[in-house]
Amino acid sequence: MPKSRKISKREDIISKKLRRYLFFIPLSAFVIKLFIILNIQGFPWYEESGGDLSSGLKLLLDNNYAPPNAWYGADGENYIQALYGLANAWFFSDEDKLSYWPAGYPLLMWPLLLLVKGQFFAVLAILQSALYLFGAAWFVDELRKTRVAKASYLVAIFLALNPTLALNTISVGYELPVVALSLISVAAFLRYVHAGKPSLFRPEVFLASIAFALATLMQPRLILLAIVFFVIWAIAVYRVRVIALFLVLSIGIVLISPLIMVYRNQQVHGYIAVSTNLGVTMKLGAGPGTSGGYSNRPAGIVQCPSTNGDAAAQDAATVRCVINWYINNPATAIKLFWNKARFYWSPWFGPEANGTMARNPWSQNHPLKAIVQTESGFKLVYGGFGRFISWLWMIGELVLLLIGLTFLWRLGGPERALALLAGSAFLLNLISSILTIGDHRFRIPSMGMSLLLQALGLFVLSQRRRSSFPVSSTLVFWPSLRRRATGAESSDT
Repeated sequence: MPKSRKISKREDIISKKLRRYLFFIPLSAFVIKLFIILNIQGFPWYEESGGDLSSGLKLLLDNNYAPPNAWYGADGENYIQALYGLANAWFFSDEDKLSYWPAGYPLLMWPLLLLVKGQFFAVLAILQSALYLFGAAWFVDELRKTRVAKASYLVAIFLALNPTLALNTISVGYELPVVALSLISVAAFLRYVHAGKPSLFRPEVFLASIAFALATLMQPRLILLAIVFFVIWAIAVYRVRVIALFLVLSIGIVLISPLIMVYRNQQVHGYIAVSTNLGVTMKLGAGPGTSGGYSNRPAGIVQCPSTNGDAAAQDAATVRCVINWYINNPATAIKLFWNKARFYWSPWFGPEANGTMARNPWSQNHPLKAIVQTESGFKLVYGGFGRFISWLWMIGELVLLLIGLTFLWRLGGPERALALLAGSAFLLNLISSILTIGDHRFRIPSMGMSLLLQALGLFVLSQRRRSSFPVSSTLVFWPSLRRRATGAESSDT
């Protein structure tokens, strides 16, 4: 992969100014969040427990108190319950939440709890916000070096000021750290490409692998996305003989994370599994009387026969049971898949909203919350007009996403690789929701990439001239797909 073309002095000055302006956008959002974090009131759990970590966490959980300096996410109490188990019995705790749920997020919080003690929630919220600041700032900085640099302002605004993402960094939950790590991984890929020095041992390779390892530690379903991500990377920049070595190195690092959880569960419970909640989640989204979302009646859920064995064996049996039900009921399955896709893309608030985002700060403080307190306002928001607006919102975001995806694909070269990476992220996340349960909260982990595409879609629609983008400055791309490699080939445009 030859080096990119040399840039003029004037272009360099403009690029540096753009870099400063781009960094100011996520930095401003971070400063605002710091102010919010320091002003969130909550129960003084550490002081009330006399400085005992496990007792303090138990006070929070038993009395349903709100923590200081942070909010609970949808599963916040479950993660704190798992953290309580770690505080009591360390890594090999038999706390149920550490095996039923993936243990990665509590395991990452655990050293922080031991280090900062009573300031845990404040430091957690600040670190998550700082991680998102780093991920968003680095990503848009690398984006300004591509042929869509003109849209980098809009992408920075979408990432930094989107209320669902911006405010959720203050919540106890894995979703926003995963978004930040995905942005870091894609930024590392772009930095690798822009450097023009292909090597298996460049720091970007290790940084992206470690970022995905941490992401899969918190959400194991991202393993498939990690594999697709590095396969695209490999095909885009390496020749055939190097691809296998690259994949062994990168995916090998990623797989360390699930192996840690498997090892922990094997030592504590004697079974080999990352977690044991997949079957229950799939079961909730299937059955003759279900909608595919969380608003299901138990009578309508797939009835699976009882199974002997440990929790992992029962979970695997439930997964098989649900898959067999889908196979035997194809018409109902297709209807449920449609519902789940609709719930996945549904707004956070309104008549079409479906999912577990009630605790999302934006949902709680949504401007329409005040309107629905009156009878006329409730009819307006949840009536026909509200449904029309909700569907317009869903269709609009999908149209913008597809326009942005098509735009990147047509540019070719590194931008085409970015299109594949972004498209894979939201598509695999959507499929995961369709196969389990429809929930708009499941959309969050891939929102970094979907917001990128939506911002680009809006940018394309705002442009009068569609042919004002330069030819790719990165030569010889997708070498593994070429029959014959030459010393200097044009891009894939």
